[in-house]
Amino acid sequence: MRNFLKKIIDFLHQKDQKLFMYFNQKIKCRILDAIMPRLTHLGGATFSVLICTLLYFFGKEEAKIAASEAFFALTGSQGIVQIFKKSIYRKRPYMVLPNVNTFWKKLLRDHSFPSGHTVAGFTLAVVFSLYFPAYRYAIYSLATLVGFSRIYTGMHYPSDVLSGAFLGTTFALLTHIVKKIIIN
Repeated sequence: MRNFLKKIIDFLHQKDQKLFMYFNQKIKCRILDAIMPRLTHLGGATFSVLICTLLYFFGKEEAKIAASEAFFALTGSQGIVQIFKKSIYRKRPYMVLPNVNTFWKKLLRDHSFPSGHTVAGFTLAVVFSLYFPAYRYAIYSLATLVGFSRIYTGMHYPSDVLSGAFLGTTFALLTHIVKKIIIN
């Protein structure tokens, strides 16, 4: 049984690396090289906190409530990200694979799993989509592009991004449910 599980894990890891190499190298082009390193920052701490702060201080009542909920969901989900990163020692793709395309001189040295930018993107996407459903397609598209950008820029494997999307979505939904229970 142990040998069977190891074979499955090895198989999944190989597919993850192949998919990473496809997104990072095979579809590489000047347009994506210009867009992806900028777009990836929409999942960063600066943007995430800034959007919540701006909506809280300058938005109408519903925007203030959404911003508060998003901030709490982000805080919790990013705490979980740090626990995972410190307990699952997965090196980033550019530390392991040859010829990975990266776009920064100073590269991250923390661990790869899960993608914190993707967690933040999907946390914000879920919360804001619950409050502003008319914008959900645009919001989820941006969150998906943030996840894709993390692979394109060499920071994460596809499984890091998928796990980040799942974690961000789950934590945002749990935060929303808990808020409804507490208020009602």
